[in-house]
Amino acid sequence: MTPRTPLRAAAALMAVLALALAGCTSTTARTTGTSDGAGVIGIALPSTADAEWMRAGDALSAALRDRGYRVDLQFAADDARTQVAQVQNMRTKGADAVIVAPLPGDVSAAAPPSEGADPVVLFGRTSTAYVVAFTAVVEPEELGRAQAEALLAELSEATPDAGSDAGATIEPDAGSDPDESTGPDAGMSPDDSAPVVAPARVAVLAATADDAWERRRYDAAVATLAPAAADERLTLVAGATWDEAAVADDPLDVADAAEDRARALGRSDPAPTALLALGDAVTRGVVTAVTTDPPVDDDASPSPTPVPSSTAAPAPAPLVVGSGADTVTARALHDGAIAATVFADPRALVPPTVDAIDALLARRAPEAGVTSGSPEILRTDDVDTALVDTGWLRADDLSG
Repeated sequence: MTPRTPLRAAAALMAVLALALAGCTSTTARTTGTSDGAGVIGIALPSTADAEWMRAGDALSAALRDRGYRVDLQFAADDARTQVAQVQNMRTKGADAVIVAPLPGDVSAAAPPSEGADPVVLFGRTSTAYVVAFTAVVEPEELGRAQAEALLAELSEATPDAGSDAGATIEPDAGSDPDESTGPDAGMSPDDSAPVVAPARVAVLAATADDAWERRRYDAAVATLAPAAADERLTLVAGATWDEAAVADDPLDVADAAEDRARALGRSDPAPTALLALGDAVTRGVVTAVTTDPPVDDDASPSPTPVPSSTAAPAPAPLVVGSGADTVTARALHDGAIAATVFADPRALVPPTVDAIDALLARRAPEAGVTSGSPEILRTDDVDTALVDTGWLRADDLSG
């Protein structure tokens, strides 16, 4: 156990002040494990709202306890300054190492003490806020490419009568004589009478504008879509730039903001035929938008004059490719409400992370940093084998 010093006492006071600055955000903490002298490991994770971090916390805690460590597991309720204060407190209370899944945001005013004997291990995502002894991450570029590839595959399988405008036919020449486009071959290409398929109208939604890690996911996804856009198989009708794709300024607002953005896009004319939701919270918001009716504004004043009801058919639900395997996302995938989700199981990062903790505390150099490998693209038929059979979800989670 690292001895306490006057410098640590001063750092503890700074941590208390930083936590006060973080406001009244709700957090969750629990300390478990043995007391056989192996040491105390702090785990600082972003939020209990994401299944990714809940499952990661459970898996890390269990694996560390099996090695004889006590565990101080805390969640920061998606607030970066709260997380920094939690890490400070863990270290000043004598944690032998801290595992952090870092949150985005400007935390320079409450930067944690990164130098010293207590190693910091990054889990799941990277950050420049810490001096790091080991990194076990999922590369965002892999996630972005996998999501874009899944979307392209789904679009390539779409047919003109599949219930989506993605396969709607268009006239070969919008400026041609009307009399020439009303015959039996209207909407057919002039050479072989095959339908001319309109480009899919794709909207890309991302998380917060200041999240550099998610920006890397976005850049990889858009780069993967670029050849199809150049070939006019799709057109980006929303989210063509990072600033336009980002739905929120605060991580706490991402799911609600994504829902609002998806509903607004659905009301646009023409509406997107496909949505690419980059990020687990973004996906939850989009899923809510495409599977539930919009909220009713009880305070809205009635119109003074009756408005005739529209006879136009509502826009078909867009094809959605998302991220993660939260319960709401997995249920939507299981029911066919979304086409696919890209899943990187954080539990795959746990064994090398715990091995690295052992090595660091034994003053040995750990193995090189690791990634989780290629993310999986899950479709409806994959839910049971990839999520239920592996213990990620229970079968009754899909029927709630």
